[in-house]
Amino acid sequence: MLHSLRIRLMILIGASATSVFLLSAFAISLIFEASLWSEFDSALHDRARSLGQLIEQEEHGCSFEWLEGVGLPAPINSDSEVVAVWGDGRVLEVLPPQAVPIEVPLDSGQRVFNMTLDNGNRARAIQFRFAPRIVFAADENQLKLLQQPRVSLMFARSTADVQSAISVLRWTLLVVGLLGVCGTLGLSWFVVGKGLSPIHSATQHIGGIRAGTLSERLQNVDSQPQELRPLLITINQLLSRLEQAFTRERSFSADVAHELRTPLAGLRAQLDLALTRPRTSHEYSQTIRKCLEITTQTGAIIESLLETTKNAAARHSTESITMREMVTELLNESEAIIQMRHLMVENHIPNNLAVNSNRQSLTIILRNLIQNAVSHADLDSRIEVSTKQDSNGCVIAISNLASTFPASDIEQVFDRFWRADTSRQETGRHSGLGLSLCQRLAQRSGASLQASCNNGVFRMELLLPPTAH
Repeated sequence: MLHSLRIRLMILIGASATSVFLLSAFAISLIFEASLWSEFDSALHDRARSLGQLIEQEEHGCSFEWLEGVGLPAPINSDSEVVAVWGDGRVLEVLPPQAVPIEVPLDSGQRVFNMTLDNGNRARAIQFRFAPRIVFAADENQLKLLQQPRVSLMFARSTADVQSAISVLRWTLLVVGLLGVCGTLGLSWFVVGKGLSPIHSATQHIGGIRAGTLSERLQNVDSQPQELRPLLITINQLLSRLEQAFTRERSFSADVAHELRTPLAGLRAQLDLALTRPRTSHEYSQTIRKCLEITTQTGAIIESLLETTKNAAARHSTESITMREMVTELLNESEAIIQMRHLMVENHIPNNLAVNSNRQSLTIILRNLIQNAVSHADLDSRIEVSTKQDSNGCVIAISNLASTFPASDIEQVFDRFWRADTSRQETGRHSGLGLSLCQRLAQRSGASLQASCNNGVFRMELLLPPTAH
């Protein structure tokens, strides 16, 4: 259950709402109860003072107006109130008469405390210490003595009404809190569902994307909630990368299937021809040699395709590369073919020229360009490697004489598996993927590769951007 985002949000909202309601109820209860007790104590004090006004000091002691028929005959509610008057350390009067006198230490002029009445009800009492009104002609010494607070009036009142009000308040807060929490959860369930609806819509949309519909993207990203936009943008970017990967895979499979049909058909034709009748050892040797050339061509196709796919998805770091040193090493790799075809190579790259690029990608590009020039240049001709630097970057050019190359086909040299002359002997060593691979790697590194053929001279130019050198 906790794996559901909606449930998690509901738990958090419920816990937060409960905490808020509890704190609010506690604060309201404290404030309300404090107010009730303050009003109760204030009324208790006022009542004690009014009862004190009914006590007079006569020559032979205190008199109580409620006993003389003056004022109220019963100044208190005998069921919920008790009055005890103390003077000179003894009880002077108790109301109701059968009540147990209230006894407390007489420490101050006024004190409020809790107690229990005779009927078991909880009560709150106040001690009011005062000097009764003098109603006889007293001399100066008597006045001085009688004006001192020496009478304590103890008045207690039941707190049942306050306790009942507090109980009602607490139950009301509890019921309101529970209803509030339930209402908040119900409303939150609806609101959270609405808030999560973009996620559900995106999930349904993504779930409907299949291998054949990878071009689809999540729409209206900018109108989605701000917190959801980064996720939707990332998903769209992921779909783009996935579409590119599927496109590469489909292209790879289609290209392999298309190109391997020819060598496999040739291989089968050679083998079928060899089995039609008995042949001499020399004829079998020729057949085997032709089959070997076909398998070599097939292996070159597969290796080039794998190289293209691997480098299209990889990310490589850059480093400073001395160009003359790299080109010299690559020319040495093709030395045997250069000598066999009686070619002359001129390397005009300066010794101090260095570029900042990925070594593996640049090596693959230049190796393919050099092998292409060495393999397809006219016999007894010249191959020239040169450079040129300007504001656009560094240009590395490789040119060779190609008198039989059809200049009208120059735009096709970067197509996969395209070869200008499929009948030449070098076909077994070249798959028609080299220049296509070079162009892909160049584009990936921010460079560009261009081909031209003028007056029988085939020229390849690799332009490295200014930031790469």
